[in-house]
Amino acid sequence: VIVKPSEIASATSNVIATLLPRYLDKECFQVVEGGIQETIDLLKEKFDYIFFTGSGTIGQKVREAANKHLTPVTLELGGKCPVYVDNSADMDIAARRILWAKCINLGQTCIAPDYILCTDQV
Repeated sequence: VIVKPSEIASATSNVIATLLPRYLDKECFQVVEGGIQETIDLLKEKFDYIFFTGSGTIGQKVREAANKHLTPVTLELGGKCPVYVDNSADMDIAARRILWAKCINLGQTCIAPDYILCTDQV
C-alpha cells in the first residue's frame, strides 16, 4: 500500500509520514511525500488499485494514468454539499448542527456543508 498525502497540507503529510511507519508494517505500507512531480512519477507505475480523494481536475488525470494499465480506480471527488432548511426547523438547533458539520475535522470531510438552501419563509 502506498499512501501519498496531499502536498497542500504539508504538516498533516509529515505527521502521516512519521506515524504510519511507527504503527504499521513498513514492508506493507509506504508513505510518499511530495508534490506534482512525485504524483506524476507514482502514476506511471502499475498498481492493483488506486483510491483517490481530491478535486475533479486531478481525478481526471489520475483516471487517465490508470487507464494506461487498466487499473481500477475509486475517485472520491470533492463536490458541493448543500444543506436544506425549511420553516419547520428549529433555527437554533439547525444552526448549531450546520456549524458542527462544517467545522468537524476543520471542514475536511466529504459531507461538510458548503451552502444553505432554504424556503422563502426562512
